[in-house]
Amino acid sequence: MPPRLLTTQEAAERLGLTPGSLQQLRWQDDGLPIFQQGLNVHYRLEDLESFEQREVRNLLKQVLQHERPLPLIRSIARSLELAVNTQGIESDPTAFKPAARGDLKPAPKVKIVLSMSGHKPEVQAPANEPVKPVKPPQDLSLPPNHAWYLVHTKARQEDTAITNLQRQNFRCYMPMLYLEKVRRGKPVVVAEPMFPSYVFVQLETSENIKGQSWSPIRSTLGVRELVKFGGHPPKVDAELITALHERAQLQQSNPQALFAAGDKVVITDGPFAGIEAIYQTADAERRSMILLSMLNKPVAMRIEPAQLRKCG
Repeated sequence: MPPRLLTTQEAAERLGLTPGSLQQLRWQDDGLPIFQQGLNVHYRLEDLESFEQREVRNLLKQVLQHERPLPLIRSIARSLELAVNTQGIESDPTAFKPAARGDLKPAPKVKIVLSMSGHKPEVQAPANEPVKPVKPPQDLSLPPNHAWYLVHTKARQEDTAITNLQRQNFRCYMPMLYLEKVRRGKPVVVAEPMFPSYVFVQLETSENIKGQSWSPIRSTLGVRELVKFGGHPPKVDAELITALHERAQLQQSNPQALFAAGDKVVITDGPFAGIEAIYQTADAERRSMILLSMLNKPVAMRIEPAQLRKCG
């Protein structure tokens, strides 16, 4: 039976990540393997389930390291009003089937973020709808009496901050960079935040008492603080946001390459290690073509990108 394959978007939605975060995750040492068909990248459902089970085990392990794990779990369960499924747990949460009894309902989803120190975990209350991957808004226009401001997030928690700000009806935008990097010996395009640890957010500027309060921002999971100068948060020009969005869209269709023609590179591996060369281009198999100087003559050579490094 052929494996069930999910697209990058489907896999990201299942794990509650953005496609960019999923790409970064899969290149980690214990990351997700991919199943490639031509230029299309897919993920096997079995691999996603194994990853989910591993993450659950890690979370439970950290919970059990708490000084009072059982009261903690009971407290979480009571606060979420979890319904107990007495007829077993479905292996696929996206395909939950109600039990035969009509009074049983699927438990609401909860996301628990455990600190690396193994102390008290932070618990997010369940939302009315499943968490969706963070995506930049298509329309960046400002409603009346609103302006863009800058939020400083915790390190590598931009997606977490955006997800929780959006749950509170704050509109966010995080411009992305698309560039080539070597992963597992092959050049791949990865998405990274244009400004790591910073996110733009729309806030109401009117003094209407019924308007949206800014106070929840600082206590939002993943957020460090609202950027201020002289004790006051400065507004970000809407034209700058539009320009960043247009640049990100243009750069997505033309990612930044590892090397450009004419770059000085040095070979890092193989019999020619340590020899400098001039990068020329990449062939159809994504190998790099370089020019070596041998006996005062330029010699063309094809080499894997992972064996090259820019000089300087």
